[in-house]
Amino acid sequence: MTILTASSISLRELATIFNQAFSDYMIEVYFTDPSLEEYVRRHGLDLETSLVVEGDGLMVGLLLCGNDGTTTWNAGMGIHPRWRRKGLGSDLLDAWLESSREAGIRRALLEVIKQNLVATNIYRSRDFTEVRTYQGFEGRSGWQRGPAIHPDNVEYVKPGDLAPVYRKGHSWQKRPAVMERLDEFRAIRTTPDTPEGAGYLIYENAAGLMYIFDLTPNRAGRALLEHVVRLEVPRLMRIVNAIDLVEEDFYRELGFRPWIRNLEMVVRL
Repeated sequence: MTILTASSISLRELATIFNQAFSDYMIEVYFTDPSLEEYVRRHGLDLETSLVVEGDGLMVGLLLCGNDGTTTWNAGMGIHPRWRRKGLGSDLLDAWLESSREAGIRRALLEVIKQNLVATNIYRSRDFTEVRTYQGFEGRSGWQRGPAIHPDNVEYVKPGDLAPVYRKGHSWQKRPAVMERLDEFRAIRTTPDTPEGAGYLIYENAAGLMYIFDLTPNRAGRALLEHVVRLEVPRLMRIVNAIDLVEEDFYRELGFRPWIRNLEMVVRL
C-alpha cells in the first residue's frame, strides 16, 4: 500500500478513482474531467495535499481536501468496493490528519451522511465529534400556486452578489467563499419594493433536476421558487443542508419529503 498526492496523477485518473470509489454511494456521483476540475475549484481543494492510495499497482482510493491555513476540510473520501475492509480508508484518514498537523492546521472538518455508519464510526474513532446536523429534502413542489410574482420584482444577479446578505450557520460547503465560485449556478432576488419582502434563491437546473443551493425560508423565497418552477418546470428538486427547524418546516409545507441527513463533524488537531 502506497499513499501519493493527488497531484501526481492526471485529472482523468482522479475522476476514474472517484467514480469507482463512489459507484455504490447513497447518492449518485459521477465526475468527468471538466466537472471534477470545477468541483476542485469551487470547493477550494488542493491536489497537492489531497491523497490517493495505491494497492498492488492499482489506484483504489482517494481523499480530496483543502485548507485555509487554519482549517482543513475533507470533500470526499472513498475506496473502491473491492478494496474495502483492508484499512485503506483509515490509512488515508490518518495520513490527511497527520500532514495537516505538520502544516500547522488547527482543526479538520467534514460532512458525512448520517446513515453511512461505517464512515461515521471511522471518523468517531479519530475523535471527530458532531457539530450540527443538516436535513436534505427532495421532491416536486406540493403547494397550491398563488399569484405569480411580478417579473419586475425578480432581479437576476451573480451568486457572489448575495454574500453581504448571506445567512449564517451554513456548512463549510456553503461558506461565502464558495459562493464566489458558483459560476454555473443561477441567482435571483426580490427587488426592494417587492410586496413579498426580501429573499433570494440560488439554484442549478441540470436536465430537469434542480439543485437548490440556498433559498430564504420566507414568503419571498417561496415566491421566487414558484417563479422558477413556472418557467423551467423541473422534474425533481433537491435541497441539501436545510440548516434549522424553520427551514425544515418550510420545505415540508411546500410538499418536499425528507431525503438525506448530513452530519458536520470536526476534530481539533
